[in-house]
Amino acid sequence: MRGLRRLIVSVLAAVALASPVLAVPAQAADPSQVGQWGAPFAEPTINGEATDEYCVEESQEGDDHDGKHVTCKPTAGSMAILGGDDVVYWDALEDTEEVEAGIALEFGAVSINDQSRRLELGSPPVWSEPSPVDAGANPSGSTNDPLLPPPLSSTEPYNDGALFCSSLTFLPDGRLLAAGGTAYYDDPALISKYGVIELEGMANSRIYNPQNNTWTQAGDMNYGRWYPSTVALPDGDVFVASGVKRLIKTMYPDQAIDGGDPVDAATDSGRNVVDTETFDTATATWTENPDSADRSLPLYPRLHLLPNGKVYFNAAGQVFNPDGYAYDEYLWNQAAAYDPASQTWADLGIPGVGTPAPGFRGSTFSIMLPLAPDAAGSYTEANFLTAGGILGTSPGTYFAVTDSRIDTVDTTDMSLTSASTGALNQPRWYGTGVLTPTGEVIAFSGASADEVVGPGTAIPVTEPELWNPTTGEWTQLAGATEKRTYHNTAALLPDGRILVGGHAPISTLYGNNTTLVEGTTTPQETRNPTFEIFEPPYLFRGERPSIDGSPASAQPGQTIPVTIDIDGADVESVVLMRKTAITHLVDGGQRSIVLPITERKPNKVTVQIPAAGGVVPAGPYLLFVNQSTPNGPVPSVAEEIRIEPSPAVSPTLDGGATALVKPRDFARPVIDLAKAGGVAVDDTLAFHEIAEVMGIPHHTIAARDHGGRRPGSPFTALAVGVGLCGLAAVARRRASARRLHR
Repeated sequence: MRGLRRLIVSVLAAVALASPVLAVPAQAADPSQVGQWGAPFAEPTINGEATDEYCVEESQEGDDHDGKHVTCKPTAGSMAILGGDDVVYWDALEDTEEVEAGIALEFGAVSINDQSRRLELGSPPVWSEPSPVDAGANPSGSTNDPLLPPPLSSTEPYNDGALFCSSLTFLPDGRLLAAGGTAYYDDPALISKYGVIELEGMANSRIYNPQNNTWTQAGDMNYGRWYPSTVALPDGDVFVASGVKRLIKTMYPDQAIDGGDPVDAATDSGRNVVDTETFDTATATWTENPDSADRSLPLYPRLHLLPNGKVYFNAAGQVFNPDGYAYDEYLWNQAAAYDPASQTWADLGIPGVGTPAPGFRGSTFSIMLPLAPDAAGSYTEANFLTAGGILGTSPGTYFAVTDSRIDTVDTTDMSLTSASTGALNQPRWYGTGVLTPTGEVIAFSGASADEVVGPGTAIPVTEPELWNPTTGEWTQLAGATEKRTYHNTAALLPDGRILVGGHAPISTLYGNNTTLVEGTTTPQETRNPTFEIFEPPYLFRGERPSIDGSPASAQPGQTIPVTIDIDGADVESVVLMRKTAITHLVDGGQRSIVLPITERKPNKVTVQIPAAGGVVPAGPYLLFVNQSTPNGPVPSVAEEIRIEPSPAVSPTLDGGATALVKPRDFARPVIDLAKAGGVAVDDTLAFHEIAEVMGIPHHTIAARDHGGRRPGSPFTALAVGVGLCGLAAVARRRASARRLHR
């Protein structure tokens, strides 16, 4: 058994070390060049008892199952910036530490609803628990929709309302909407805590109120959604798309059995939810959009609000789809725009044409660069930066790439163009992108390879990189202390620093939480509840300007005075940045607007708030003033400002003419993997070699790959996890003598 373990670890180490992670050059100590990190910090208690441990061996609600029981500090798998220095966040994959043999066999029973926390970033930081701590969905359990009816399947009331894998966005009044989430169960259920896990998308939506630190329930969506995306619309309502009703067994024969359309039952099976919905902020209810608004999209599709009020899909998302595949994934290579007025989609073509990696990109950020007015004062162009991730739909690539590009949408004719920009210095899967007040973008955290296909097999990337909008190049910055791969987060704070957190990995190769190569591959023993604060180089370029006065709220189209401690002639720009609300690399509200300066005076500038709701949808924002210096722009500390809903919203105002767009002819894009900074792997995926070691015939998986299924699906992983039982037993015996710790 020990020999088998050594063989497995050796093979996995070879796979991880084969990843194209570049050597990190020695970095200068000058923070004006590489930035500066603060020390990691974490919630100081568990159940009111002070401890430095991440988890303690104590039972909690939902621990009436057999086997191991622990209570852990939550990690920031989702995060939103509130007023002042306050943050609300919630967990991801709560209780993976209780998995003993294989996550696919146990997590349906051992998982619990994710905890939420409010963090006040004072000195010292202070944590509190929102009420209810798990957001309160389905407190008595829910009526799940398993493929097999009970008692062949299980249901547990303590994990039917998880915040994990919901989508979040700010409402116009500053409250936070979380749509969807996860209901866990076993389908089928076997014995004790064992079964075959199912993750069902929830129809619930919940609203967090930062004024009183409470969660309340809003109206249910018409469809359960796991991994949906939400976008605030110009009129203050919210658009939701994608998600999946059941992740593992995406077959819905009950739709036909219950009198539904057999054709719909067949076409809905094996893919994500194509129906879209709109949330009415006045009534807190959802309305299903007509069939013309349907579209096949990946999980967590990268959606953005364009300045003309349309919703842009940037041909990117997550490729961990139903059973690791969806039969219509090829459609995701097309960028598209949804028109809320006509409730229709228009194809815009394949992004990246003319670059090494056109088409769909998975597990990476999509950052909308600052919206700037043209000579006429209109906002008619939107640019989107993406970098790293993996290329193509299933089977995709396993190793991350360095390729980076900018896609541009001209809203006057809805044309799409793309251009390469500088490549990352390191391949980066699942990096979180943060747009800064200066227009620079910083990529944080991530891994060298796909940690969903092969959990625990990659090498963490701890060095952030900064993209310079003037040169188009990426520069490596000072390395973080903590290693954060899957479910990492990062968010801009009002003072210009960046809060970095998260790390909730899937159990190693879908077995238990075992780090394969200590100090090299992803740390797997526990989720990471720590935070770190990064001070970007722009905070060290010189003395910062100060905003001495600005209004707390403004109407679209209004001019507002901003008093400052410098001469208005030295102001490079004034920018309005929507507060961050991020999960799984996605913030559907993310935007920065360069405001026209209508007047400059000593110690004062006057700026114009755009009139178009598509440019500046109502909600909470941060107002920054950037000062020109020889070393680059230096931002002020932000003042908070609420943009109120427009009395009469015109989605196309300031957005230019809206042209009818003829759908483009579709062809699957050709990727130049070498130029994109990727690595060619036998049959596209190194996971095959791992599977072969475990006794799964290589040709079997390879044939299935070429048939369109994504290797590394939960069923494949389940087989690997079962094969790793010997490894699991040894690892657990070694770990049983110690408490879970860092």
